[in-house]
Amino acid sequence: EYRMQYRQVYASPDWAPVAQNLSWIHVLDDHEISNDWSSNTTGIYSAAVGPWHTYQANVNPPKAVQAGTRSTHRQDATWYEFIQGPVSFFMLDTRSYRSSNNAPFEEESKTMLGQDQLADFLAWLDRPEPKGVKWKFVASSVPFTKNWPVNVKDTWGGFLFERRKILEAMWEAGARGTSVVILSGDRHEFAATKFPPPPESKWPESAAAHEFSTSPLNQFASPFPTYKQVDSEDVKLHYIPSGNSKFGSFTIENIDGRSILQYTLYIDGEERWTTQLSAPIVVEEATKPSGSFWDRFKFV
Repeated sequence: EYRMQYRQVYASPDWAPVAQNLSWIHVLDDHEISNDWSSNTTGIYSAAVGPWHTYQANVNPPKAVQAGTRSTHRQDATWYEFIQGPVSFFMLDTRSYRSSNNAPFEEESKTMLGQDQLADFLAWLDRPEPKGVKWKFVASSVPFTKNWPVNVKDTWGGFLFERRKILEAMWEAGARGTSVVILSGDRHEFAATKFPPPPESKWPESAAAHEFSTSPLNQFASPFPTYKQVDSEDVKLHYIPSGNSKFGSFTIENIDGRSILQYTLYIDGEERWTTQLSAPIVVEEATKPSGSFWDRFKFV
């Protein structure tokens, strides 16, 4: 049945023009398996994921580099990474390794990514990027924000301990001058959210991460608004629930020595909202000479 669904989609005469003009890369989500899937690799998982690899993953970018290595790609990974222009990308698998959605949200052992994927992801966030790469984009099939209280257990809002660990790694990356942007979907609504570091923490405000959650591409819109800011940790920037077709575009340019990202949201074929982000400029402190003034002189 899963193979039949893929064949029907790709055999559609409406698909060919789209596929010929746009490049597609893929992350795994629940509807590749079953709604709100949180049973990791048990049950129908194998029957569902086999066709997904055949029709989707086989054209994906390289598998992620294994944590603790410089260039060894992790064998059998279902998460991916690559660099395109000024952006380094990491594509998460949020379904294959997650704990039950029903486990307590703050439970320390609860995971969405599993041990190996989390290690590779944190290593990627910590990794210095080549010159000119000022952005790290994370593709997550479910929203990172906890501002969607309806069925929040299926989002990162239900995995708060692991989410906090990832946020701290994102702020570290931002503090080093590489801004983190999360791309997500799933909720059939649009929301832009900012994740600022805690006040008076070791991370500057400029290290904040941002999320653009945009969906659906071609499906029904949410029948009622469900996004709501619940605290100062996840800050609402903009929210539009309506629209059966939503997508966003990114333009990144170097302007006066700064890397500027512009996001534009399109809903039902019309431009509806745009915003800009700037990659932080990190000013390195001058190295202080050690010892006293007289230690700078050598006497022969």
